[in-house]
Amino acid sequence: MLVIAHHQIQDTEKFWSITNNIGENLPFGFKLHSVYPSMNMKIGTCLWEAPSVGAIHDFIDENVGRFSKNFYYKVNHQGAVGLPKSTMETVND
Repeated sequence: MLVIAHHQIQDTEKFWSITNNIGENLPFGFKLHSVYPSMNMKIGTCLWEAPSVGAIHDFIDENVGRFSKNFYYKVNHQGAVGLPKSTMETVND
């Protein structure tokens, strides 16, 4: 399933330092498709593919949750424009 993770970042230096290396340690079944930081780097939106919203929530909060407030939601495929092709099979999607 495709999941949006939206971040309001309190400590930009620590948050982006960690996230720049996060792709090297992704759990099985996770793929980071896109990262969209604001110009001042205090807001970021990422498009993930993962087994569930909860899996993304747990992974991100464990890694950068102390440096940002995060909001997550499952992408509505029918209402979206320009989505990448999913690479994983999903259950209950």
